[in-house]
Amino acid sequence: MRLTAFTDYGLRVLMRLASAPKQSLTTDEIAREFAISGNHLTKVVRCLAKAGYLETRRGAGGGLCLARTPQSITLGEVVRSLEQQQALVECFRSDGGACRLTPLCGLKARFAAAQAAFLRELDKTSIADCAYPAKPIQGGND
Repeated sequence: MRLTAFTDYGLRVLMRLASAPKQSLTTDEIAREFAISGNHLTKVVRCLAKAGYLETRRGAGGGLCLARTPQSITLGEVVRSLEQQQALVECFRSDGGACRLTPLCGLKARFAAAQAAFLRELDKTSIADCAYPAKPIQGGND
């Protein structure tokens, strides 16, 4: 399976925040740290906040923080949430897609089983298990 960049970025945000759950970081700080587009990350953060994974605060001292403990958020639930608009194969789309093989295809059930197994495996791991610590600041004379 291949996850979208949107989901990849969402997992990165949660993993980074899990390393310091009491700390608040801005979208710009995280975008710089991971060298990704701030505009794209803002969309990801909005989705994570709407799904209840993040709290966002504006103004001085604002930023992002986890809305739940990192131990209570599994990779599986995040992937399900962020990938819900992306069908694994065309026949998994909500409109059924336009696959000509559908009436006689033997793949759909196997793909569904593989996807379920993939997500079950991700359900065994929390964001806390994958916390990504900040890189130490380089510099100074040691």
